Amino acid sequence: MYLDSPAMKPNIEEDLYRIGTVASLTGISVERLRAWERRYDLAPAHKSGKTRFYSKPQLTQLKLIKHLTDTGHPISSLATLSTEQLQQRLEAQTQKPRLFATHKPKVGLVGSNLQILAEEQDEGALRVDLVGRWANMDALADDQHGAREITTAFLQLPVITEQAIDLAENIFNTSKIFVLYRFATAQQISQIQARGIETLKWPLTWAEIEHLAISAQGLAGNEGWAPKTFSDEELVAIAATDEDPSQCPAHLINIITQLNDLATYTAQQAAGLTTHHQAAQQMSQARAHLEATLEIFIGDAET
Repeated sequence: MYLDSPAMKPNIEEDLYRIGTVASLTGISVERLRAWERRYDLAPAHKSGKTRFYSKPQLTQLKLIKHLTDTGHPISSLATLSTEQLQQRLEAQTQKPRLFATHKPKVGLVGSNLQILAEEQDEGALRVDLVGRWANMDALADDQHGAREITTAFLQLPVITEQAIDLAENIFNTSKIFVLYRFATAQQISQIQARGIETLKWPLTWAEIEHLAISAQGLAGNEGWAPKTFSDEELVAIAATDEDPSQCPAHLINIITQLNDLATYTAQQAAGLTTHHQAAQQMSQARAHLEATLEIFIGDAET
């Protein structure tokens, strides 16, 4: 509901919404809103005791974030974006033509570590079409053969530079770009994400690479996969700071980690096996439910 009492309103002109109302209007649970506040600084406009109040612009922002996370965008890539940037990303996504599941994404790999990972895979079991491979950005600049065909490009960069990002955007100007980094500053990551480029912490498994490529193209074969709420680093951090005497959060994190590993393994075995692919999808849904349960514990600890 609105914060209607003049005595309780802070000195701002805009209406405020209680956190429970925001949860109802956006579809984002109260526990998740609190978790995002703690981890991504998505703080409410005002607090009165333990009660949180959000502004109209924040409500709009959260609705856009919810739309994007539902389609596979990680919250870590959205939290620092303005409402305008979120709207642009949503419009760009809805304007993309959807492909049929029989069409494999055309993928380009830049980075020696990605080359090694790709060479370890069974070529006959690949769910993507590897159109181009380059050892580094210099190699890409020298030989761009096949780059224009690529729908999804993965860049594993030892050092993130503006020149590398500019070059990638120029060459892969019609592609979805993922930057896989090992080390980067928060400012660098924020600047890259503001340009509509996804960033992920390296290393990744090949199953995750394929999943991201398929998700970026909106293939029907990806429907049913639930995006991760917590990265591996976040799960470790939560477990390390858990002060619950029952250790329920720590036990829950252990189950989530095992389920993530099992889903990845099952997806790797899914080539040509519909049952394995469906099973991996169901595991991702089960993991999402467990993550929501973990958020309840986190929200309870923050109150």
